[in-house]
Amino acid sequence: MKALQFGAGNIGRGFIGKTLSESGFSVIFSDVNQNIVDAINYNREYFVKIIGSNQNKTVNIKRVSAINSNDSNIKKIISSVDLITTAVGPTALEKIALIITQGIIFKIKNQFTKPLNIIACENKIKSSSFLKQVVLKNLPIKYHDYLNKYIGFIDCSIDTIIPSINNKDDLFLTVEEFKEWIVNINQFKGAVLKIVDMKFSNNLDAFIERKLFTLNTGHAIAAYLGLIKNYKTIQDAISDKKIRVIVRSAMEESGSVLIKRYNFNKNDHLDYIEKIFLRFENPFLSDKLERIGRNPLQKLRREDRLIKPFLGAFEYNLPYSNLAKGIAAAFYYHNKNDLESIELSSSIKKQGLESTIIKICDLPVNSKEVYSIILEYNLIKKIIR
Repeated sequence: MKALQFGAGNIGRGFIGKTLSESGFSVIFSDVNQNIVDAINYNREYFVKIIGSNQNKTVNIKRVSAINSNDSNIKKIISSVDLITTAVGPTALEKIALIITQGIIFKIKNQFTKPLNIIACENKIKSSSFLKQVVLKNLPIKYHDYLNKYIGFIDCSIDTIIPSINNKDDLFLTVEEFKEWIVNINQFKGAVLKIVDMKFSNNLDAFIERKLFTLNTGHAIAAYLGLIKNYKTIQDAISDKKIRVIVRSAMEESGSVLIKRYNFNKNDHLDYIEKIFLRFENPFLSDKLERIGRNPLQKLRREDRLIKPFLGAFEYNLPYSNLAKGIAAAFYYHNKNDLESIELSSSIKKQGLESTIIKICDLPVNSKEVYSIILEYNLIKKIIR
């Protein structure tokens, strides 16, 4: 069995590539970073250190190779593999769709009928379904029947933390023992692939939102609040008592929305929040706040980790003040090395905060939601001082 993994970064190598290799796949990584591509092809293996509650161990990941995403030969690889996975970030999916489309056309013209399943592992709700729509938009209509018959796009939820750690070995990664990969079993074409620790669900939306609006919501809010106080890591931010209370309370506010929407057991969900907090506190998984907070425009979209639970609280008439504080902190974020951060700051300067919130978050003019964020924006520095 062969798999093509788009994205050879932390999640790509430390979670997806590792899991697929352990499941018996030969894994081909595709990335635009030629240095990473060369390192993988030179070593043909890499090492991953797993940090657990009781013990640490290092595993050797073998049967790996790599190709640059811009290499024209990638379409031949797409036509021959059993599985394609991605971990490139939601904003890069449209570029990946163009590459996949060319591979599918090559597959069709060569009359290959072996099923191909594609799993986009991104922090985006139903990212594989989104990827399918972009592929269909670029694929000639005459090939749509083939795609619907032989190409599966499987939505999933993934949950693990893999921090960026400086190491002499460019391929070495440290990962947490906790991992979760849940997929929609009804979307596979052909036989369901056997992948280590992969779980199947008929109710994937609940799992996707549970993870995105708990772990990712808490992660982002801790990062933006921590950066206001010039902290460097997630542990620094969570150790600050005032930030800690806001983050925990925001996760509970988001949790109340999830409990209402999906009828989750309240005690079970509070236990889930507690486990995530313990993961944030793990000093061996120290992660940089600038990495967590990058791409703020994506994180502030209406359907993403900050705004959607915030709007859910309004929908169900639930508390939302700490979610509003986290959103306000995101509008403070400024990083000269982050293009989205620069665009955000420029918009606030030229158009004003209110217009920027309305535009980026897609919120109604003169709404309580917008004014709640503005109120917290004007107070946030005093609150966490």
